[in-house]
Amino acid sequence: MRILTAAVILAAAASASAAFAQSDRLTDTQYISAAKCRGLMDGADTASLDAVLNANKPGRVGVVLDRAEVARKAAASKARKARGPGGKAEVAREIAGSCAAFTS
Repeated sequence: MRILTAAVILAAAASASAAFAQSDRLTDTQYISAAKCRGLMDGADTASLDAVLNANKPGRVGVVLDRAEVARKAAASKARKARGPGGKAEVAREIAGSCAAFTS
């Protein structure tokens, strides 16, 4: 699974979203989504995603930070509980899809 996860992360990084590249600052919704991706990718190399989250943390209101933490924890739990090829493939698809914009 780690090899598949690493391959998905590398593929996602190679195809980063142009919309994210246009703006340095994430919206609150994007910040929460990035935190969710961080949870899904728990155990993988998340240095670039951690850098994005840390760069976008200053100035966030508490409720956004709280929601981001809840989203991260829920996603990490989902990734840990993913069983069988179907569950793990679903997590990998989510990482490759919606998380691609944050892993460049």
